[in-house]
Amino acid sequence: MTNSEPIVLDALVLGGGFGGIHMLHQLREMGLTVLALEAGAGVGGAWYWNRYPGARCDIESLVYCYSFSPIIDDEWSWTERYATQPEIVRYINFVCDQLDLRKDICLNSRLVKATFDKETGFWTFHTENGDVYRARHFVSSAGPISEPIWPDIPGREKFKGEIYHTAKWPQQEPDFRGKRVGVIGTGSSGTQLIPLVAEQAKHLTVFVRTPNFYANANNRPLTDSDQAWWMQNRTRIRERLRTSEIVGSGDVFMNEEMLATRLRKGDEYSENERRDILEKRWEFGGATMPRAFVDILTNHELNDEVSGFLRAKIAHIIKDPATAEIMTPRNIYFGTKRICVGTNFYETFNRPNVTAVGVKKTPIERFSEKGLVVDGKEHEFDVIICASGFDALTGALTVIDIQGVDGKTIKDVWSKGSDTYLGIGVAGFPNLHLIGGPGSPSVLVNVVMANEYQVGWISRRIKYMRDHGLTRVDVDPDYQAKWSQTVKDVIQGTVLVSADSWYVGTNVPGKTKGILAYAGGMVNYMQACNAAAERKYEGFAFS
Repeated sequence: MTNSEPIVLDALVLGGGFGGIHMLHQLREMGLTVLALEAGAGVGGAWYWNRYPGARCDIESLVYCYSFSPIIDDEWSWTERYATQPEIVRYINFVCDQLDLRKDICLNSRLVKATFDKETGFWTFHTENGDVYRARHFVSSAGPISEPIWPDIPGREKFKGEIYHTAKWPQQEPDFRGKRVGVIGTGSSGTQLIPLVAEQAKHLTVFVRTPNFYANANNRPLTDSDQAWWMQNRTRIRERLRTSEIVGSGDVFMNEEMLATRLRKGDEYSENERRDILEKRWEFGGATMPRAFVDILTNHELNDEVSGFLRAKIAHIIKDPATAEIMTPRNIYFGTKRICVGTNFYETFNRPNVTAVGVKKTPIERFSEKGLVVDGKEHEFDVIICASGFDALTGALTVIDIQGVDGKTIKDVWSKGSDTYLGIGVAGFPNLHLIGGPGSPSVLVNVVMANEYQVGWISRRIKYMRDHGLTRVDVDPDYQAKWSQTVKDVIQGTVLVSADSWYVGTNVPGKTKGILAYAGGMVNYMQACNAAAERKYEGFAFS
């Protein structure tokens, strides 16, 4: 049943994932009337939808969680080094129960329109099912990687078999036994999915356009001694996370000797020493390689060396040289794409029922009734799985009709670049507060840690407004322009500018190319945000 009259709130939160439910809790603790809208039938955000086989976090469980609540900390224990999707969803549900949040979360509520009224200073929200809300504050935690994109291949509707997207996986697990399966994509979801599908399928064909660098997770159960160690050291580890560029992508259990290399340049070591460092990180597992040396993204010669090390691993693991070549990244620097972390990915291509097809030079032409056509040849399948990624950082908002001052939409404003101020506000969209949006560290750091910081910062700004009798906050366009330039400047001289990737939006046809996340690190980001707050939220216009 839809509400006949708009429900009036102090704040509306978009999203029921990590950022959204924390924001809901924070604002409610401040005494505000607040609701969270979640499109899914359950909480979890992107983790609710990404339930494909093998879905697992690539940030270590112990730090991929909240730190603000001692109650949650003391009563929850992770079971594995890298948590599976079901365990992450159980965790988010546990948090909702512990904090009594469910009563203020509206599930199955997809936001389709949000309009700001400059006369009243209120936002009006319309959901897909006809509900209407009005609120002074609009907090978006829609998720940086939550809006999936399908491959830009014509004829998908013609395929007569089963077709799935990893980010829209059905509740009822598909059965691949005895079936011919095709997978498009070898990013994070593809690398996690492919080994498990290969165990079931009669034959699996993987279509590879741009292979990426990959690392073995070296996942394992967390023992009682691990749990005891964590209880004793969690404060120290979290402080390390907050005050360094270490993000918990596999380094929680690292000893001090291994951690020390991240602060030193590659040329401070001999070639043999560098190889030893890389070997130790490879064996340790996780996405630890990008922080093997402090200058790995700025020293192109060093990056070539690291890339060569990883290419040699591929050639060693995959027995067939032709398949190994298809799976080997060429002409790209390590780190220009997010490193994939999984289990037995390269080893899977040694199975007799797995084939890799390179489609960089000869792209997939079209879907057919029976499968996919490449270079005039039809590959027949019973099932096709699209692991084709997301319209990252902006897509979850541009898909909604969000109208700010004078009817300008956020889609139009971001059509030539996703400018924000501090990744938190957008000029012309008063009282819109972004969590994990473009221009913030977001996907380049531990997302949960970044979200937690932004939730606290936004909450304090809303409190500042309430304490000073202010009802409206907008972004000064000059400050927005300066921050957007800062976001661009920090990647100059790095390898991040050298390749196409979802980091720069080139995976989405028609999207303007440009770095979407702030690459200057969490520490520098917090300093910038704290400095603005200390100067009475410099760069924001209040009324």
